Amino acid sequence: MFLRWSPRLAIRVDTRSDGQWRHKYVERDLPAPNRPPAGPYAVYLSSFFGSYRWLCFDLDDKKGPVGPDLATLLRWLDEAGLTYVIAASGSASGRHVWVASRTLLDATVVHSIAEAAAKRLPTLDHGLLKSRTGAARPVGAPHRNGSRSTLVHPGDPRRAADLIRPETCGNDSEGFVRLLRIIDAVPAPADVRPKVIGADLFTEVLDDELGPRLAGEARTVLDEATMALLTRRPPHDRVSEECARLLVKLALRRWTWAMVLRLLRERRYREGGLLHVCTVPSGHGTLRTVLSDDDAEEKLLGQWAKCVAYAARLPQTQESLEWNDRIGDVVALVMRVQEAADACPERWTTESGPADRAALDLLCLLALRAGRTDLALDVRRAALATGHGRSTMHRALKRLALDGWTSQRSADTGKAGEHLLLDVTDAAHPRFTSAAGGGTQRTLPPLGESRRDLMALLQARLSAGQADVFAHGRLGGLGHHTARTYQQLAAHAHRPLTVEELSGATGYSRRTTALHLSRMRDLMVVRLAVMTVHHECPTCHALPGERCTVNGRVVARRQAAHQHGRRDALARQRAGQPHYRARSGSLVAAAKALGTHGVTADRARQYVIERETYRWWLQEEEWMRAPKRGVRSGPQVHDDQAALVLTTLPSLPRRRYPRTPDGRGDHVAARARILRRIATA
Repeated sequence: MFLRWSPRLAIRVDTRSDGQWRHKYVERDLPAPNRPPAGPYAVYLSSFFGSYRWLCFDLDDKKGPVGPDLATLLRWLDEAGLTYVIAASGSASGRHVWVASRTLLDATVVHSIAEAAAKRLPTLDHGLLKSRTGAARPVGAPHRNGSRSTLVHPGDPRRAADLIRPETCGNDSEGFVRLLRIIDAVPAPADVRPKVIGADLFTEVLDDELGPRLAGEARTVLDEATMALLTRRPPHDRVSEECARLLVKLALRRWTWAMVLRLLRERRYREGGLLHVCTVPSGHGTLRTVLSDDDAEEKLLGQWAKCVAYAARLPQTQESLEWNDRIGDVVALVMRVQEAADACPERWTTESGPADRAALDLLCLLALRAGRTDLALDVRRAALATGHGRSTMHRALKRLALDGWTSQRSADTGKAGEHLLLDVTDAAHPRFTSAAGGGTQRTLPPLGESRRDLMALLQARLSAGQADVFAHGRLGGLGHHTARTYQQLAAHAHRPLTVEELSGATGYSRRTTALHLSRMRDLMVVRLAVMTVHHECPTCHALPGERCTVNGRVVARRQAAHQHGRRDALARQRAGQPHYRARSGSLVAAAKALGTHGVTADRARQYVIERETYRWWLQEEEWMRAPKRGVRSGPQVHDDQAALVLTTLPSLPRRRYPRTPDGRGDHVAARARILRRIATA
């Protein structure tokens, strides 16, 4: 009967090898209803477009006792008014609960039901209800161990057939919405599951909106070993092992599911460490069949969840222990550096001041993320993070080193682009023994939430500076000096600021600050805050934006005196001293009005071309220095030939670097060719 109402014209059939069922299902055409396959087979739960005909709740006895979860699930279905059929799946005590629908159900509802139920039913295998290719063995289908899926409830096969048939089941879409509400009403266990990995050490596994991951801040900068696993094509007999090693390393670096999923968009990663999740063996030597994007994403999610669970059971590495020990010192150092920078605002009002402060904030943010003060930062990455140009960032980092904020290593003393963040409040520091004044010597707050708050503050400040509306004045934007005034308004979004407060925080004169505010008001980036309810009440202590409370009740605005007299007097006093607020969501529209929208995107595109050209030339130099066995050995690629991905080769064919007529490298032609490839990608 399942074959007759199948939502697709295909089923999945188990394959056989040496007389044994392999438990590897392949797709076959839908047979006649009265001629089912002789071996194990499964029917699809959803149509080709993702709409579901049936819901099959698979309770697996391998995950624990099925009885309590089955009773809970049946109680939910009865409360939702849904009919169902129970079948023994063929294993020892596993159960399949089939629920049919009169109309095709949207995938969003089914996925929500599966996720909510999985959090409350430990034995539920909810992968069937979340996969586009999810299929289950119907009642009567044989099991690979020789048994069959048998009917348990109801006992009458005719009654069971009526409950499975969509036309007679009586289950409408509203019933499944009620089921989702009933499941959500049951308290779910905590998403944080501690894993004991030592005598007094714990690793927490989180499963929230960011997907399965280990607790802690993600370290996005990869080491050489992890990057080699990610980009190098694995041997054909170790494809799955290399992928597992890579995912475990990313899990230990506290990566989230979204960060791992983003790797699938890069072709070099799909042909490297992620080859296992993007392909399946074809059964002919080393050839592999490429999966679709949806199937690859689904396979990656399953592998990622397993690797996160495995990583949680591993003992902490020496690197992790050292990182935990030194993170408190790094937070304290960054706080002292930021306080010293705020204590001398005039330092950042010079022509190069905004770029210098942006570079310093970026180094502080990277130090908080990495848990160390020696940082590797190239000028192009710094430029994209701050909204300045690469040459501007190069000079800014040089000036910070000359002023004693950082110590920059040269190519002679170490790798170029490495910077050391210095403690400017150290008594032995040559530059800031007295410049910071007493403001940097006060008692620091506890470090529990300081790191998170500092990172949020620095990230918000840098994000505001990245806006295209504040591009350099010669590009038509407001300029980065105006951006510093806007950053103060954005940092104090909870209350408006006066011109005096902004001038004192930024170091600019009142006239310059008023000019910045005037230009931003013309573009509606900031606005005046002149309403009296924006002021706190000295009498009842009503917060800005709230009405006063008189005789225990909130006074309505339509009454003659809707606030206390002291609040009115405070409002009149501040009326001649205008306050300003930042308008959220107005930066893009202002950039379009000025014609600077897309400046950062164009700059990022240019840097990508420069990096790719440099990488291509390094590969060309490596090939030129390599020993040659003969002329034109190895596969050759024509200049105008498109790149062809051959999954059977250990690496892609070498792409020859363009040359001038005299044999020199033609870098202009190389950049033009890379630009054409990017434009058509």
